[in-house]
Amino acid sequence: MENKPVSVWKGTINVALMLALVLIIYSLILYFLDQTFNRALGSLSFIILIAGLVLGIRSFRDDSRGGVLTYGQGVGAGTVISLYAGIISAIFGIIQFTLIDPDLIEKMYTFMEEQMIAQGRLPESLIEQQMVFMKKIMTPVTTPLFGIISNVFYGVLISLVVSIFFRREGDAFKKAMADVEEEPAE
Repeated sequence: MENKPVSVWKGTINVALMLALVLIIYSLILYFLDQTFNRALGSLSFIILIAGLVLGIRSFRDDSRGGVLTYGQGVGAGTVISLYAGIISAIFGIIQFTLIDPDLIEKMYTFMEEQMIAQGRLPESLIEQQMVFMKKIMTPVTTPLFGIISNVFYGVLISLVVSIFFRREGDAFKKAMADVEEEPAE
């Protein structure tokens, strides 16, 4: 008897939990080293996401789908993994912005303003207007929620590429023979 394939929601949860944990640990390392706003080090989280999706899609194919995975199933698995990881990371983000370091959001505003001033492209009045707008939309709760959207967006893009390499159709001959054996004899 063949194992029934596991749903994408159940088959990806463990990998997504591990990915979220790695992203949270990396975020904490950056925080404790006072490198939270270092863009070069921050971009390593993108590489962590790629690695997590590669391992997750492969694991889903091999462990939950019996080694068979269509392109669409691979993209779906990667999307669900990035959604789960994004939600868990967002919960941590809310905790970080509200409990661990409530001043972190102000530090983020200051960093963003300094970056705009350093670029020298915008007049001071426009920078002030942008900062007022950013303070309205980037709160300790909404910032992590935007992180979920970003995580899923990049997760879908990465999954579109990764699934090309991990798709594996079942054995067409075995499937055809199983169908023939199931047909009633006349």
